[in-house]
Amino acid sequence: MKKILAASLAGALACASVFAQSFTITNWFGANDDNQGHGDFLEFNRKQKDNNEYDDGFTNEDAHVDNRLQFDFSSEKLDGRVRLETQGVKLNGKESQTRLRGFVRYAPLEMLNIALGNEFFTKIAIEPAYLPATDDTPAWGCMAKNGFAVTALPVEGLKLVGGIRGDTDYDDNEEYKLDLGAQYKVADVASIGGTAKSVTNGNRTFGVFAGLNSVENLLLSAGFIYNANETGFLYNGLTPECTDEDSGKAKYALQASFGYDFKDAGFSIYADVVSGLSSKYIKKVGDDYESVDHKNNDGDKGIPFKAKVLANYSVKEDTILSLALTEEAMFGWDDSLVTTVYPYATFILPDSMGNLDMGVRLSFAGSDGLVKFSVPFTWKWKLSVKK
Repeated sequence: MKKILAASLAGALACASVFAQSFTITNWFGANDDNQGHGDFLEFNRKQKDNNEYDDGFTNEDAHVDNRLQFDFSSEKLDGRVRLETQGVKLNGKESQTRLRGFVRYAPLEMLNIALGNEFFTKIAIEPAYLPATDDTPAWGCMAKNGFAVTALPVEGLKLVGGIRGDTDYDDNEEYKLDLGAQYKVADVASIGGTAKSVTNGNRTFGVFAGLNSVENLLLSAGFIYNANETGFLYNGLTPECTDEDSGKAKYALQASFGYDFKDAGFSIYADVVSGLSSKYIKKVGDDYESVDHKNNDGDKGIPFKAKVLANYSVKEDTILSLALTEEAMFGWDDSLVTTVYPYATFILPDSMGNLDMGVRLSFAGSDGLVKFSVPFTWKWKLSVKK
């Protein structure tokens, strides 16, 4: 399976150079946990005692940068993406790694397309599952994530997807898995869709989502998930007593999003909420999957919760000021609230040199106050060519 997926990436580049009617090259350089997901450029963490309680003072991690080079191409029947990522390049030159991800998609018929690759990103996703403040779609909202997928468009607005995932370098699958999905969209009215992931094994996930499309500049959506098992979208735990390695999972969860773009005022605001409905989550025990409770070191049950708000204001044509506020907690655990405040600015550089994002991220944990601060930055540039 890995050899097939690797060959598809190489073939995508070859096909693109011959058949592509347009292509885009995008590069991200820097270190921003929101964009690349591997930490910020400079990070300072609160010192901890031997019993894991916080101490006075901070320790700084080695500065590092990431680089993401992405090639997108499209034509009437063929499109795809190849992304080369170099992660964790520290300024001392150590501890870096590189990975190659991508897909190629072919449409032999107007109502049918076939995708092959080790990462589909969010190209085959339920639209109302998108979280605008986070600027991402969780895996439970993607109808297909990697491997082999077929998409059928039998009537206007209806999309049906079936896919098979296997073991890849970037997915911890132990066996082939079947993914299914469907979405129906009425233009300028509403969208509704559902996913069924890994339906052939005990770690299966189901999601149902709906969103409103009838009001211009307004984003409003909600969803229900069974086995929300992708970490990062629920509480992850920063306080010493919250050491459960599965704290970012929930057996039953709800998500909701809101957003509005006041274009004439140059202001936009978005909000996401993802919350478990009980302390239960699905855990692998031996060769089986079981329903167990989230518990901290004191044995207290907890329900994971995370909310994020993002506000943007265009000060002028080449400068955007943003503020991201994240609140996460395990309801039922004492002193588990974590607040992250991230003010940053986006500068649009002259002469098509791209965008530069810079800011400061501050994390406050329970009654311990400030436990981490970091400095993210990213330089992004793009080159687009149409034949």
